[in-house]
Amino acid sequence: MQELAQRYADFFAADDPSPNLSPLRGEALIPPSLVGKGGRGVRSADEFKVSKSFPEMSDVSLADVCFSANTGRSHFAHRLAIVAQSSKQLGDRLSNLTENQAMTGILAGKVASRKSLKIAFLFTGQGSQYVGMGRQLYETQPTFRKTLERCDEILRPYLDKPLLEILYATDAESSLLDETAYTQPALFALEYALAELWQSWGVIPHVVIGHSLGEYVAACVAGVFSLEEGLKLVAKRASLMQSLPQTGEMVAVFASESQVKAAIQPYSSEVAIAAINGLENIVISGLRSPVRALVAA
Repeated sequence: MQELAQRYADFFAADDPSPNLSPLRGEALIPPSLVGKGGRGVRSADEFKVSKSFPEMSDVSLADVCFSANTGRSHFAHRLAIVAQSSKQLGDRLSNLTENQAMTGILAGKVASRKSLKIAFLFTGQGSQYVGMGRQLYETQPTFRKTLERCDEILRPYLDKPLLEILYATDAESSLLDETAYTQPALFALEYALAELWQSWGVIPHVVIGHSLGEYVAACVAGVFSLEEGLKLVAKRASLMQSLPQTGEMVAVFASESQVKAAIQPYSSEVAIAAINGLENIVISGLRSPVRALVAA
């Protein structure tokens, strides 16, 4: 959550939030931002008055308070992000701030430039999956949940088991998530849902990039093809990869192409270079036994 708060702080410090944001609903932790004009930043009488009113506003949605703070106020040089779960906690932390008490869950900064920073979304490849990923967002954020449910419906004709049952299996040990036929559609859906969520908060990317499977998500977010087309493509691709012999293996080798070529020469009929990710990042693939022998050498 500290990382999330830092991201919010960086976002608010970078530029004014979009006026087209929608209020968030649910019980997720939501950092609101406050701003100030002078050298004392947000430690002003105005913020202190606001903090005093929060205990009397227990029936007011914290999400609505955050929405108003971010979209209905002028944005000056000094910025503040507070991580809070309730209006009372937010008020207490504002009180601590104005009374110079020890501060936790608070991040402050000053805008160095009014120039807008460009945002890039980077989508990861296969291997980052785990059972239950995005569970809290699914339970608390309507945009994220709606997008995942839409992906689940689209994938029904292509998967033997529904997407949501794979992602949020009750028994993690028996989950099919690590089987390629399910891994790739699940990651695609999750990454696309995350992109939709960030954009619903007004964080719009100027550029999208991806690695391996993530390239398909990036292309979809960029409008190269529709969500339906992207999910169908990835599901078919994953199914074909799943059908390959189970005796193979692939490994990333941190060495130059020439070094790798020399190393695999004795196994040239069983091992080959599959991808060149960088000057010293080479992927080899082939039969499991010789690949492991090369790695152990």
